[in-house]
Amino acid sequence: MGTVADRLRATSCYSMIPVSSKLVVFETRMKVRHALTVLVQHGVQSAPLWDATTQQFVGMFTVTDFINLLLHYFYNSSLEEAMQDLEGLTIRSLKALQSKSGVDVPTISLHPLQSLHEASRILLENHLYRLPLVDDTQNVEVIVSVVTEFKILRYIAENCQDIPLAKKTLRELGLGTYKNLKTAGPDTPLITVLNMFVNDKISAVPIQDENGLFIDIYEKYDILLLTKEGSSTDLSIPLSQALAGRSTEFAGIHTCSLDENIGNILDTIRRMTVHRFIVLEDDRCKGILSLSDILRCLLKS
Repeated sequence: MGTVADRLRATSCYSMIPVSSKLVVFETRMKVRHALTVLVQHGVQSAPLWDATTQQFVGMFTVTDFINLLLHYFYNSSLEEAMQDLEGLTIRSLKALQSKSGVDVPTISLHPLQSLHEASRILLENHLYRLPLVDDTQNVEVIVSVVTEFKILRYIAENCQDIPLAKKTLRELGLGTYKNLKTAGPDTPLITVLNMFVNDKISAVPIQDENGLFIDIYEKYDILLLTKEGSSTDLSIPLSQALAGRSTEFAGIHTCSLDENIGNILDTIRRMTVHRFIVLEDDRCKGILSLSDILRCLLKS
């Protein structure tokens, strides 16, 4: 039957695209404020960018763009001014400012007929969460879909049987991150966590109570709560207040133990939307198992 890597090499990204699916794409002249609203409405953290002038894919608009903008205004002027400027600032202008500031603006994409293995390689090597699929066979670029680590892992969970590592535990494989974990408390200022996202290049921070017990998590996507009407624009507020308006559509927190096996992990991914697993020991955050960790492990098996 072959390995997981063999199966992914034999499967094109195109074959994984649902017959009926939703794809959010932003034109670069769109106002940043409107783009953020659309992200919230559709429950997505990013969208491919299309330049109508050049008829080309030109990058991604992500929650990180918003975080960088907030940090810039926090340290240089005010959040009130940031929210005012969002009304007139276009995505194109924002990307131009980032480029001048030396912020990396990746424009990596992949043809949909390339394999899932190639998509996995690009995602892992470039530390990307998502990869746009762009068809340019007719000399005109068409953004077809976006492939993510989660989508690839769900494909593996649904289509790859008898995975050799299925009965191996996280402890046996040494899978996950357990050293130098970034954590916070309910009273930690939001600005502290935003700096962690940017400086440590992480996408979520576990929240612990005064006894060190795991109680919640703050994800990058949660920052979009600030775009809701009536929300506080004070980045010094504690995380407990920052999370007060979290949507009921929140995907939830997935936890596991060091003795959880890969088969059970994949079964959870098959059934639910997962961004990461919090590894708990005696209700304390022992570590974090990322989707990158899982995908990298399966490709090597």
